[in-house]
Amino acid sequence: MNKLLRILHVEDVRTDRELVIQALRREGLDCEFAYAATEQEFREALDSFPCDIILSDFSLPAFCGIETLALAKAAKPDVPFLFVSGTIGEERAVESLKCGATDYVLKNHLDRLGTAVHRALREAQERAERLHAEQLLRASEERFRQVVENIRDVFWLTDPAKNTILYISPAYEKIWGRTCDSLVQSPCTWLEAIHPEDRERVLDALATKRARGDYDEVYRIVRPDGSLRWIHDRAFPLRDVDGNIYRVAGLAEDITRQRLFEEHIRQAQKMESVGQLAGGVAHDYNNILAASMIQLTLLLDDPALEPRIRKALLELQKGNRQAADLTRQLLMFSRRQVLEIKPIELTALLAEALKMLRRLLGETISILFKGETGEAWVNADSGMMEQILMNLCINARDAMPRGGQLAIRIHQVHLNQLAAECNPEARPGSFICLTVADTGAGMSKEIQQRIFEPFFTTKEAGKGTGLGLATVFGIVKQHQGWIEVHSALGRGSEFRVFLPAILNPALAPAISAPPVIQRGTETILVVEDEAEVRQIIVLCLERAGYRVLQATTGREAMEVWLAHDGRIDLLLTDMVMPESTTGLELARTLRQSCPSLKAVIISGYSLDLVQSGVPAEPGIIFLPKPCGADILTTTLRQCLNAKALLP
Repeated sequence: MNKLLRILHVEDVRTDRELVIQALRREGLDCEFAYAATEQEFREALDSFPCDIILSDFSLPAFCGIETLALAKAAKPDVPFLFVSGTIGEERAVESLKCGATDYVLKNHLDRLGTAVHRALREAQERAERLHAEQLLRASEERFRQVVENIRDVFWLTDPAKNTILYISPAYEKIWGRTCDSLVQSPCTWLEAIHPEDRERVLDALATKRARGDYDEVYRIVRPDGSLRWIHDRAFPLRDVDGNIYRVAGLAEDITRQRLFEEHIRQAQKMESVGQLAGGVAHDYNNILAASMIQLTLLLDDPALEPRIRKALLELQKGNRQAADLTRQLLMFSRRQVLEIKPIELTALLAEALKMLRRLLGETISILFKGETGEAWVNADSGMMEQILMNLCINARDAMPRGGQLAIRIHQVHLNQLAAECNPEARPGSFICLTVADTGAGMSKEIQQRIFEPFFTTKEAGKGTGLGLATVFGIVKQHQGWIEVHSALGRGSEFRVFLPAILNPALAPAISAPPVIQRGTETILVVEDEAEVRQIIVLCLERAGYRVLQATTGREAMEVWLAHDGRIDLLLTDMVMPESTTGLELARTLRQSCPSLKAVIISGYSLDLVQSGVPAEPGIIFLPKPCGADILTTTLRQCLNAKALLP
């Protein structure tokens, strides 16, 4: 042994010490000794001398060998202890070994001392290595425990046959809603929680894939409270040195939020696509309605009209207005309806609207209304807020054909980051929440996923258009809010509309005078690419006494403008034109050469104005489609009469 061996030798006879030194040297051991002959010397040596092994006589003048052994084991339990004695005897030798001595050597057989020391040191080294390995294992197990018990996923271990649960992490109780002990006792209970529609597929995967290592399944579970969770479960077979699977490890992740978010994205994309389609249809239909409504107004303006024809035309006009309302709902859904945003106090507005709604809902429905008077301020279009309440109330009425209770509440809520995470559309901040809850039939989860789709309805044919809730959805989106639905079959439904709250609002009510048909003699340039609409507008204006010029595009309008040397009083143009130039851009271009030029921009798209920038300048007015001849001529007259306001 090359290392210097440090020996603490308890021996009171000098010659015996020398004999021990000689015996060890014959074995090639290079030793450093510290000696003790009394208990006090031994205690001091234990404290001061870093020994590798302790050798001790059994019979000492002041104290016995068993006491020496006890002191050594108390102070240095890992250091080998050998008795070197001539008087120990077999019985005492056995007793000493039971008390913790490593070995004993008789003084008349010191030739085996070196072998005994070598063996004692080797066994001590093995014990130290084993102890170190056990400490590392315990540390590793502790780190493993800390990881698996604090992750949100379920970590599990089973035997290859999957009949015994070797380990299940605490997350199982949070996700499955069942105890870990129940799973250990009955390993198949986790399968009982799998949704019936997914169970057969998972069982097949367990039988064919898990042991091979390609088990990777997504399924639903039903918790004891009836709620659903989506699970992504993966298995990893563990193999021994021969390649045989001796256990299976796995990780089950709760991906419910991710699935809900993905579903929300898919739904939003679908709604956006349908919204674009609805907006496009409404825009084209508005052009048809615009021509029809202006023509009807002109026909009804004839005093010589026969009564029966007037009656028929009035019915047509009523139908046109209903069609205009339908296109307006489509535009609301697609978020392209014109908005008149201003600060409004929602409680007062909806309380007033509810007075009319009470008659519409009927006497069999009890209405409870609660609002925070004077505190529910939002930036909104008042007409659209009334539309939200009306559509939600009618939807609730239809869910309670035999009557019931309708609870309407308006209150302010403050959402923090944690609360906002419950809904992908929510965000932290202050909001006004409009809640409309009924005691009706309720809805299944499948129906709840589709209720905001346009034209989707659970009512029988002819009983509903399927646009009511789609309109609510579009209006809420336009107002930078979101809507939540809570419903269950037989338990009624609750709709919560969240709108951004405002503080210290400044009311600026605008009261518009009713439209009055007025005539004029000014020159008007009409720019409209739809021939039918352009012709009826021209006819209307000419009958009202105006001189009318026409163009189908921005380029043609510029040519007409130059041909008449700017002697045009007003530009009436569609917002959207076939070429890249918009009606607003055309108006601003012409006003650069003639600042006194007035402009009326007509369109069914509020989105067009948002993208282009709604004009906030005198002399330009926006007019939504469709409109009758009375509104058209009145708007033109108001715009022309505002000349004096120009610089």
